[in-house]
Amino acid sequence: MNDLILYACFLGLGGVISFLCWQVFSFIYAVPDENREYLDKPPFLFYILWSLIKAVSFYIKPFISKKMEDSLSKKIIYAGYEYVFKPSEIIASQIVFSFVFTLLSLVILYLSGVELIYSAAFGLYGLIYPVLWLKSQKKKRENLILKEIPFFLDIIVLCVEAGLTLVNALDQAVTKAVKSPTRNEFSRVLADIRKGIPKNDALRNMTQRVDQPSVQNLVSAIIQAENMGMNLGPILRGQAEQRRVERFLRAEKLALEAPVKMLFPLVAFIFPCTFIVIGFPLYIMMKDAFG
Repeated sequence: MNDLILYACFLGLGGVISFLCWQVFSFIYAVPDENREYLDKPPFLFYILWSLIKAVSFYIKPFISKKMEDSLSKKIIYAGYEYVFKPSEIIASQIVFSFVFTLLSLVILYLSGVELIYSAAFGLYGLIYPVLWLKSQKKKRENLILKEIPFFLDIIVLCVEAGLTLVNALDQAVTKAVKSPTRNEFSRVLADIRKGIPKNDALRNMTQRVDQPSVQNLVSAIIQAENMGMNLGPILRGQAEQRRVERFLRAEKLALEAPVKMLFPLVAFIFPCTFIVIGFPLYIMMKDAFG
């Protein structure tokens, strides 16, 4: 009789698991296919969970407010992933990562014999991870642009002083430059101009994609010079010099911040080890002497 009850329990559990799996697959396959021919491939961690993210995004999209959508759109654009993610997919990835991180942490903590309540911390991290990732990508992209833009401007200055127009100079700079965020941004400016968008508007659009005062100052100087009919060569050369000075000042600032950032690792990790190495022989000697 006991074997029969146990068999029935296993059969019922198998039925419940099968039903849940069927519901999950139905939930995913009910989502219409997305044409990503003109979109980039998501990053690896997002890619392995993309089917689930896409399904969750499809179902939660009607409940996302316009304000939240605009805020996330700006973060995606600043990070340079507007051809990868939609705002609803970022929110969906928060939900999916929170669920997956919680599930994995429950398994690991259970096998390790640790309190399962700690899985809440992993779930919270999964919830905020996509936003933190966008923030780090934005910072990385802006740092690359600020690093590369002085050399990019040098190419434009040489072309302008050789007699080319600003558009032709941008074309030459984009052609000669290696693939980078700076090249991509100026390439989009050229694409906008070729589509018929006024030059000033195309440059202003770039400031909407790069949240950096240096880029905004550069665009303002170019637009003002164009409107006043001034020679662009000296202005662009001055902008390149200014960007180099700003780059040097940022490097100097980071160098001054390094000792402060090293203080915690020194106090928490290096000093205790040093004291143990020095103190242990002294302890043995004192123990032998007074023991």
